[in-house]
Amino acid sequence: MRALVLTAIIIIFAFVVKVDLTEGSLQFAAINPKNTENALCEKQREPNYITVQTIQGDTIHSLFALHPAKVPMTFPERLQLFYELNPHLQLQALVPGENIKLPLSFEFENTCGK
Repeated sequence: MRALVLTAIIIIFAFVVKVDLTEGSLQFAAINPKNTENALCEKQREPNYITVQTIQGDTIHSLFALHPAKVPMTFPERLQLFYELNPHLQLQALVPGENIKLPLSFEFENTCGK
């Protein structure tokens, strides 16, 4: 009987830890209330970019070479911005005729009303 109770306690404890790690702690949610207006404004910020239409044989490398960035940035940095602007392309190849956004700089355009 003792082993059964101990097993039940361990399972309940493991479940509580799993829920806490995946969904977060409720008591910490009220400590740092976010300003919803600023949070919404942050989501509307986008890096400077141009929109291009792909053709057969285009790759991300070739598009970056044809349209260089305005400021020096490494390929991984520009690739990260590219996937932030085009999240649908993360696990997909470029399709000819598709309009995609190419990042040109780290500077962000604020699309919020001031």
